Amino acid sequence: MEQEPRGREAGTLQGATGTAAGTTADTAAGTAAGIAVRVAAGAAVAAALVGALCAGLSAGAVARLLMRAIALAIGTESGLSLAGTAGILLVFAVLAVPAAATALACPAVQRAGRWVTAAVTGWAAARTGFADAQAILLADDGRLPLLAALAVAFGALVVAHGQLAQRLTRRLAYRLARRRARAMT
Repeated sequence: MEQEPRGREAGTLQGATGTAAGTTADTAAGTAAGIAVRVAAGAAVAAALVGALCAGLSAGAVARLLMRAIALAIGTESGLSLAGTAGILLVFAVLAVPAAATALACPAVQRAGRWVTAAVTGWAAARTGFADAQAILLADDGRLPLLAALAVAFGALVVAHGQLAQRLTRRLAYRLARRRARAMT
């Protein structure tokens, strides 16, 4: 089997644990029994971009639905514009990049990437949410439990956003590495 030059490696993934390891393992076709898979730099970048895009689109769609539910719960009539929805999806895709870019790194860097994504996504969501803060504070008492549940759901989405980006990125990187290894044999 031909070995990848060190300058083009992005890292080695461990299939059994799903964590990143050093670059000392041999290139292999499978990941089922903890066999290491070496991921080329190009495949890692492609996986990170696609992972961020997919996580951003899915989290952005859920966020848009939660925003609409909050607007309906406080009694404001705001329509779902195509431009607004596209903007939200784009922002969530961009905000997923730190988590996706660190998906193949060591566990400490992975956690940092997830927290950076959660922090910037939470900051952007809170900043946008303060525009409706007055309407939320003046909402009927009967709607407060629903608004609290929607706020908790939004917080959970913010935290899960980075995790989703990393999982999608790692999964795609595994598939690309396995496909490359099969092509080399």
